[in-house]
Amino acid sequence: MRRLPLYAETALALVAGVAAFVLTAVVGSLLRDHVPQVPAVALGLVLLAGVLATARALGILYALPVGVAAIEAFDWFFLPPLRDFDDSAAILLGLFIVMSVIVGSVATAATRRAVLSERAHGDLLDEQVALRRVATLVAGGSAPEDVFGAIADELAGLIGAESTFVTRLNEPPESVTVVGSFGGLTEDLPVGHRIVLTEAMLLNRVVTTGEAGQLTGPALRDGPFGALVTKLGIRVVFAAPIVVGGRLWGVVVAGTARTALPEGTEARVGDFIHLAQLAIGNAQAVQQLRALVEEQASLRRLAVLIAQDSAPELVFAAVTKEVLRQFGSGTARMIRYELDGSATLLANEGTTGPHVRVGHVWEGYPPEGITATIHRTGQTARVHNFQELPGGEKYAEEGLVWAVGMPIHANGRLWGMIAVGSGEGRLPDDLEGRLAEFTDLVAVAVANAQSRAELISSRARIVAAADEARRQIERDLHDGAQQRLVALALRLRTAAEGDLPDLAADLLVVIDELRELSRGIHPAVLSDSGLRPALRALGRRSPLPVEIDVRLDGRLPQPVEIGAYYVVSEVLTNAVKHAGATVVTVDASVQDGRLVLVVSDDGSGGADPSRGSGLVGLMDRIEALGGTIAVRSPAGGGTTITCRVPV
Repeated sequence: MRRLPLYAETALALVAGVAAFVLTAVVGSLLRDHVPQVPAVALGLVLLAGVLATARALGILYALPVGVAAIEAFDWFFLPPLRDFDDSAAILLGLFIVMSVIVGSVATAATRRAVLSERAHGDLLDEQVALRRVATLVAGGSAPEDVFGAIADELAGLIGAESTFVTRLNEPPESVTVVGSFGGLTEDLPVGHRIVLTEAMLLNRVVTTGEAGQLTGPALRDGPFGALVTKLGIRVVFAAPIVVGGRLWGVVVAGTARTALPEGTEARVGDFIHLAQLAIGNAQAVQQLRALVEEQASLRRLAVLIAQDSAPELVFAAVTKEVLRQFGSGTARMIRYELDGSATLLANEGTTGPHVRVGHVWEGYPPEGITATIHRTGQTARVHNFQELPGGEKYAEEGLVWAVGMPIHANGRLWGMIAVGSGEGRLPDDLEGRLAEFTDLVAVAVANAQSRAELISSRARIVAAADEARRQIERDLHDGAQQRLVALALRLRTAAEGDLPDLAADLLVVIDELRELSRGIHPAVLSDSGLRPALRALGRRSPLPVEIDVRLDGRLPQPVEIGAYYVVSEVLTNAVKHAGATVVTVDASVQDGRLVLVVSDDGSGGADPSRGSGLVGLMDRIEALGGTIAVRSPAGGGTTITCRVPV
């Protein structure tokens, strides 16, 4: 029951005291004159019962003046000797009644303060208990949605509301998203539900003014949620803002089927929200710290992948997957800009379709979209409504609302971009800065791949130039000095039959030496017949037995044949000069698009390329062809060299 102000009740207590005096005096006089047999004790007990009933029903403020006035009237008008009600009696009665009212007022005020204090203490205790449960979730690292749901639940219990929900303001502030709900609203307004704000909404009024408000009656029933409040029987709705970090974060809404919210609800909600704001801020801080840890872990994984010289396409796919896991709720894509103005999709996560397959080439894209904006400006770009972009319908069909694009610069030029799309509202404001660390890693991977390709190409050109120089020397020797010496020998042989044969023999020896020299520079059989005949010729000239097994179908590219030939030649030379081997085996075949060449001897082993032997030159030659070479040479266990060269 709603109480009157104390001053009003004090006035009523005075009136009650006077009324009690008059009533008791009248009743006492009537009983004395007409029913003299009524005992005084009985009437006194009736008066005490009336005072007790007044105290129980109205409180001590009324019971004191009523009791004093009734007893005075009982004494003056019923008990002998009877007294006259003169001016002195009236003054005395007034003093008694006023004194009793004063005492009652003081006692009532003290009682009310005690009740209010106890109630406030209970309310504070309830708030602390509710917030303790929320804080426990925050401290335990619970997900933000669990914290928001707990706030809605605890607020409902705190103010006795049947339905509550917590919303978060989106950007731009044209809508809110439900992040926690309790009661009958959970089915119709589940977590993740987006509410577009309209002028008639209480939500919109709170967002606009930043102040709490209530809605009741026809304005509630005829509003945007009229059907829902009618269904749930809600009569009063209260909404209050949530401010975190000095900015409007969201709105909390409570609804009840009672005709009015309890007195002081707005203050209690305000106190609870003030403390809940701290919990929300802490929950966000914990979430941000966890996200930072996860980002650093992602960056470490990618750095390891790049350090291992993984193929660029593997790096691109891994970066895109990590970016979607950390930042997106829809898609993540990596695009490379081509010299002709088109764009190629290198990696995609989150969506499927013909226009998002890896390798897809866009000849044209929306001029105001992210791809075109970054290509034109070389700067970051954002889009928050694909429907408004020409050609953006296909992205809107994927459920994308927001997207952020980050350029990738490699070796001083715009190489491509990473784009992150979301269908659940605004992406974080600091996303560009956080994405920069990922794009920097992509730039490193691209630069490494380009440098590696350029190095391989440069080494291949050097080896090819050396091989061409060898072939040129061979041709010069064959077509120049060798031909002249042959002609000279023929002339000498026909000019003299006596002493000249010895000279001719010497000249033939010189010819053989020149022929051997030209073979050492670049064997003609390798150019003319291929790797198998060249290796067999090499084996025949070796002072050691050589077992050769070459399983090849047709010719290999000339650089590959030359590289393999010189590997076998170097191993044979080392086996004869240094290893003390008795036999050398050569095995060559093509497996999975690579020439696999294995050359081994049974010598003393201990070969070490780091000591500057001829193996270093072989390693450079094979690696220049994009291949690998492995040396296994334990002391006393022979030497085995395995080469794998792309064909």
